[in-house]
Amino acid sequence: MTLLSQPFDPFISSEESHELAVHLAPEIKVALGLKRFATNQYVYHLERIILNLYLAQSSNPDKCLGISRQKNYYDGDQVFYQNQSLSFTYMVNTLDALESLGYIQMVQKGWIDLFSGCSQTTRYKPGQSLIDLFDEYDLNHQSVVKEGLPLRLRGKKPRKTRTNKNPKGKLISYRRTKQTKLMTKNLAVINNALSEADINLYVSNTEMINLNAAMRNKHEEDPSKLPETQFSRKWLYRVFNETFEKGGRFYGGFWQEIPSDYRSRLTIDHCITYEIDFSSLHAAILYLKEGYKREDFLDPYQLTKDVGLKSFDAVKKTRDAIKVAMNIMFNTTNRYAALGAIEATGLEAPQKYGGWLATLKAIEAYHEPIAHYFYANKGLEVQALDSQIVEMIMLEMIKQKSVVLPVHDSFVCKAGDLGLLIETMNKATTHYLGSDLFITLEPPKAGRPEKPLTAGNSNFYKRRNHYLKRFNTQEDAIEPYIL
Repeated sequence: MTLLSQPFDPFISSEESHELAVHLAPEIKVALGLKRFATNQYVYHLERIILNLYLAQSSNPDKCLGISRQKNYYDGDQVFYQNQSLSFTYMVNTLDALESLGYIQMVQKGWIDLFSGCSQTTRYKPGQSLIDLFDEYDLNHQSVVKEGLPLRLRGKKPRKTRTNKNPKGKLISYRRTKQTKLMTKNLAVINNALSEADINLYVSNTEMINLNAAMRNKHEEDPSKLPETQFSRKWLYRVFNETFEKGGRFYGGFWQEIPSDYRSRLTIDHCITYEIDFSSLHAAILYLKEGYKREDFLDPYQLTKDVGLKSFDAVKKTRDAIKVAMNIMFNTTNRYAALGAIEATGLEAPQKYGGWLATLKAIEAYHEPIAHYFYANKGLEVQALDSQIVEMIMLEMIKQKSVVLPVHDSFVCKAGDLGLLIETMNKATTHYLGSDLFITLEPPKAGRPEKPLTAGNSNFYKRRNHYLKRFNTQEDAIEPYIL
């Protein structure tokens, strides 16, 4: 039986978990029988173990936490991405003491297969006595602080296999340069603004159960996805591929993981939000790069006017299929590699073109001005440019005392900031591309709850008050408003 688990995050902390760690430290000292006890070191390790256990348990009571007990995890070849303040000795001693005191229980022992290289970390769950202390010390998602390396560089992605359907390149170390230092500094500005904002989800408890069920189903398809909504995830990091000239998109925010149908329920500082995106960003970038104007390419995912398709749904289905195909064509090295990748998605080819091979040829013919970018594996290079545009938009909005939530090439903003965001998006694309682009306002996909949310049927206000506690203030339950 596969256990539902969450990996240990060594870079998180909170005021409440620190206070609980200070409370437990004397018991750890007695359990270990130590005459000399490095209190500060044990509190540091305790705080992170406790907080990780809380986040796993509060997100799903059936979930456990994976924590490595291997020495080379703390001082091996991945030390570049590790919290170097963590010690193998302190970590293992703390875990053993917590287990002997009944605060945690080992659910599954870790293992490693030297032949295949496969391994699994040891799994732990909090005992009831520790869960009671979570409540007593009021641990919560809203007060979690994240530190750590915000730029990640991954090596070449390995091939898909039956046992690894969603492979990722191995994290590799890099030399800090003027470029990486600036990106790190900009991310610190962005993450500080996000931490200061109240980012919430206006859903009932019943809706939250349904939402998390949908996320767990998605998690089974791609284990890199979060299996539940975790409101502590308010920070972003960037992922580059092989070099800092490829990739660079922003990841990490909980709003990126939830199903798109629920993004219209996001609130920022208690305000309702809208989502807005660039229309066909990568194709637009390439047309502009070839000297064309915005008006020359219109909607590149609609190859014709589709006059033969009577229904809106049929037009949208065809457009969505062509969008997926073009993105794959930009990221493969030949037509038949693209064909295989497209067919692996399970998407049906648009009927009007008579199969995927004919569809690819139709796309190549229609987009002859940029056809030389197909099968050239240039997608990640174009993505690096779109990530620069996204970075500029977030920084410019912060200068205007506002935050936006990126979802790759779209943004969620407060309703009152919609005009400012459009102006900023146009400013950023003109700066990098010499032209503004088509912008699409996403219609809400999920209506408001049938019944008004109250403290009795939703944790929305509880999350809100946990956020406000940081500023020593509380609010009564009120509806989100437009600012």
